[in-house]
Amino acid sequence: MFFKIAFLITLLLSSLSARSLEEIHDSDEIIIAIYENFPPYSYMEDGVAKGIDIELGKLLAKSLNVKPKWYWTGSDENLEDDLRNVIWKGHLIHKTKADVMLRVPFDYKFIRQRDKSTGELSNELVVMKAPYHAESWVIATDKEKIPEVNSLAQFQFNTIGVELDTLPDAHFTYSFQGKLKANVRHYVSILDASNALKDKKINAVSGLKSQLEYFLDYKNNQDKYYMSKKIDYVKSKWDIGIAVSHEFRALGYELEGFIEEYYKKGLLKEIFEKYNVSYEKPIVLQEN
Repeated sequence: MFFKIAFLITLLLSSLSARSLEEIHDSDEIIIAIYENFPPYSYMEDGVAKGIDIELGKLLAKSLNVKPKWYWTGSDENLEDDLRNVIWKGHLIHKTKADVMLRVPFDYKFIRQRDKSTGELSNELVVMKAPYHAESWVIATDKEKIPEVNSLAQFQFNTIGVELDTLPDAHFTYSFQGKLKANVRHYVSILDASNALKDKKINAVSGLKSQLEYFLDYKNNQDKYYMSKKIDYVKSKWDIGIAVSHEFRALGYELEGFIEEYYKKGLLKEIFEKYNVSYEKPIVLQEN
């Protein structure tokens, strides 16, 4: 009886840890980490998982001939914490890990960061691969109030909504010697900020382009809203890709091959357009 219980515990723990390609095939499922309540990438609607990353995860699982198992995770203080909790160390409490994490900001400089005291790579336990979309911070405006954004100085006289604790929050609140601060309106979520713009309570919103396109239904409302291509004076564009444990690079290469195939066949573009989000070719592919 003792050995049976020990075996079941070992089996359970192994099913909740990052695994090799062979172990994934043997289990008939791949554990995919996605951010919870993060439309249009990953969210629940009437008990059903939906979103761009859900669609991509399903494609990857199908290509591996296994089933997708969703590992919903919240956002921690920074990317390094997210990768530690999800990929290489496991959750602080239940110690579970995912085989792969989607929607990871792909930044070569971050990958190559070194510990200042030891000189060792800080992120050597994680492998980032397969950029599949170029994301950006932008500004969306009510065209009746702001037909286009020519200068950020316009927000000395126009209200702009931001989600708390995001780059636009810090940029508009503290930059420019605080001259814009009086017109910055803070919201718990970008959805709330977008709704305030739709209700004409504010004149503009700054946030992720994909989210603003989704929440404002920008594709069908371009007569109502203007959308900038970037935010001036700050790095506002980057790639998003996947992350796997350094122990299972083979899995990363396999998934990278699938994603490259989806890109060439136009499947990635189809997924983004399904959610009324304009697909943008990853920066690393634009440079080649």
